[in-house]
Amino acid sequence: MTTKKHLQKKSIYDYKRYWYHLSSTLTRKKYRIVPWENDDNRSGDEPEGKRICVAPSVAHCLTAITYALTDTYCIYRTKDRVKANKPIGIYDSHITKEGWLQKPTMFVKIGSIDLEEVEKGENVDNVVPEAASSNEPRYSGKVLKWWSRIKFQHYIK
Repeated sequence: MTTKKHLQKKSIYDYKRYWYHLSSTLTRKKYRIVPWENDDNRSGDEPEGKRICVAPSVAHCLTAITYALTDTYCIYRTKDRVKANKPIGIYDSHITKEGWLQKPTMFVKIGSIDLEEVEKGENVDNVVPEAASSNEPRYSGKVLKWWSRIKFQHYIK
């Protein structure tokens, strides 16, 4: 007998997986990142609380963060597969698939991405403007599609 529970798809928050985190300030090969309170990369209407914001892919990270078009971002991945908590009160989390790690977690650097290099390689004046401060889920979806479409992996060094 099949029950409704058996038919439901598992959520990415239900199992351990690798999660990604972008930083314009961290540069070392490995970091034990400790959850922290609200910072400059969170919009003012996000809930308070110590956490490390992560996403299931680099494209999802780029959609979830506020970024400066002139910055270079180091790309980190959790060293081990871990479970992330589903965020609360984030307007576009159903698009960005953002997760919250609320315990100190070891991350390893897998590369970096320079947004100006993306602009040159894609022959565009600017990469798509960030969505994190827009408060518009539809725009977040467009930003995610843009990052996924351009195959940004070519720009990771």
